[in-house]
Amino acid sequence: MVAALSRFERRIPFASPDRLEHLQRKRLRDLVDHAFRTVPFYRDLKRDGLDPASIRSAEDIARLPMIDAGALVDDPMRFVCDEFRTSGREVFKTSGSSSGLRKPIFWDHGSLLLRAARAERDRVVIARLAEERWTSMIVREFLTNEKRRFVARRFGIDTDHHQRLLILPADFSSRTQRTIYSERTTIPRRPVHYNHLPPSVPFEVAAAHLRAIRPRVVFSFGSYVDQFFHYLESTDSDVPLPKLWVYLGDRLSPGGREIAEERGCRLYSVYGAMEAGTIGFQCEHRDGFHLNTDLCIVRIVDKDGEELPPGHVGSVTISPLDNRAMVLLNYNVGDLGAISTTPCACGRTLPRLSRFEGRQSEYVRLGDGREIGSITIEAMFSRELRRTIQARLEQDEPGHLRWRVVAAAGETPDALALALKSRAAKALGVDTRVEVTFSDHIPLTEAGKFVRAVHRQPVANAKANRNLER
Repeated sequence: MVAALSRFERRIPFASPDRLEHLQRKRLRDLVDHAFRTVPFYRDLKRDGLDPASIRSAEDIARLPMIDAGALVDDPMRFVCDEFRTSGREVFKTSGSSSGLRKPIFWDHGSLLLRAARAERDRVVIARLAEERWTSMIVREFLTNEKRRFVARRFGIDTDHHQRLLILPADFSSRTQRTIYSERTTIPRRPVHYNHLPPSVPFEVAAAHLRAIRPRVVFSFGSYVDQFFHYLESTDSDVPLPKLWVYLGDRLSPGGREIAEERGCRLYSVYGAMEAGTIGFQCEHRDGFHLNTDLCIVRIVDKDGEELPPGHVGSVTISPLDNRAMVLLNYNVGDLGAISTTPCACGRTLPRLSRFEGRQSEYVRLGDGREIGSITIEAMFSRELRRTIQARLEQDEPGHLRWRVVAAAGETPDALALALKSRAAKALGVDTRVEVTFSDHIPLTEAGKFVRAVHRQPVANAKANRNLER
């Protein structure tokens, strides 16, 4: 079944808009009917007078109350289907990269199995960008012993040149998905071409694995590859890089991207969240994210929850349609972005998230009252940040910022601090006070991510800031 569905999924990104809307409406209707019967949060809405028959299209999502991360932290079981509360599901944790609170997210086994096939949408692009012969995921997953190596050769695959390195935490959802596949299909749990490292290992260990394995594709969080490339530049290490580095979960700084391009490593990103799986993916042009709107409705809304027209930046709200264990319709994912108004040259008909402005929680307030995202600040400081391995922006109060940095090898702290402060005076204005502190290492979150912006001002009520947590 998975193999047959994989062939179908490869065609979906090129389907007509009418076909995509038909799939979206059908899945939304089915999920709404399921949720209002079996999920406590939606049963309460029905008792309060909301008719599930009134939610039949993407436009109707606005009838539902907005859900934020605080609601999941307070009582996640309100959003879990009765039949999946204790069995038939897997429970993952979000990264908790803003507040440290990791929300539990339930996925039913059937949906996880289908995600294997739906990943064909971007797997085809990854193969092309990695300059390798594309072959079905099903064939690749069989490559675990000599018999299967024989099958691989028949399909023209050289497993020695098809290595993958995953630098991701052990509890990352894809690792658990592989277990589900092995239990319900003939796909083995550990194909020989997949190699794993936790993101907590020292960079020199990761470099040694790259030399030994020479993977064609590497997968990691965006913040990991960012720091790794800064480490390579700092140490002037000669490391064989993959054809393609796929990053997910968070983003790269402009400086990290520059280093990767200079070293000839092609970068590729997927936009996803634990709450929804893959929300969107880049095509071969790598210009924005093609949104899987038949699997997840994406709306861009203003601070009052009103939908914004294409081209306008607002809060990204999602409604995943392919998870029956936990239903999250009209969920504020905590990101800022804008929908493109122009078609993509690749020919895919899926709409694009053309501008991704980062997380709302990564915005800081300057001394003149402006709010600005850390991604913009990193671009302003790109030259100075190339002299660091890690750099975190911290805010104690409006108008007061602190760069906490791990200096690159050979950098003098006084000289680097002076460069950062001089740039701050020009880029941020004299009303914003900036200080610089140095550390030997800035730790990752429990989920293995690096948080680039931290708000350290005290809050009277922790729940007031939970809507920033993701």
